[in-house]
Amino acid sequence: MYSREDAANIRKEFWVAFDVYSRKYIGAKRKWITYNTGLKDIALKFDIDRENAKVMLVIEHKSEDKRFDIFVRIKELEMLFEEHLGEGWIWDEQMQTDSNKNVCGIYKALENTNIYNKNDWSKVFDFFAIEMMKLEDAFTELKPFIKDYINTNF
Repeated sequence: MYSREDAANIRKEFWVAFDVYSRKYIGAKRKWITYNTGLKDIALKFDIDRENAKVMLVIEHKSEDKRFDIFVRIKELEMLFEEHLGEGWIWDEQMQTDSNKNVCGIYKALENTNIYNKNDWSKVFDFFAIEMMKLEDAFTELKPFIKDYINTNF
């Protein structure tokens, strides 16, 4: 078991190492889209804990009805998303974050990985980079449709 400080240092080391690793995918000056999607309440995220690693698109609107409406609109684009994403992505209208926040989203998980096991890091780095590139490509192509829906309905 790690102390709180040791665990925080390992998590920090993981994210710094991933940042260095990901440069070969996105270049030295570019950053992952993550929270800078240009659409309020929609984010692309990386997540890792003691059980699995996930790449996600999450809808974080405070209103459950609006969050669900946006999810349904994105779900209507599922076939177009799948052209970019491939198989293994989960569409979940009732996800809960580690901080117990309710969200809707799309995610792909790499099971049996642990942020505190450095032997897992290389496979997680590959998974994160490859799957986020796919998700960013799909999101970038479909963003105008999502944005138009949000602007028209909210």
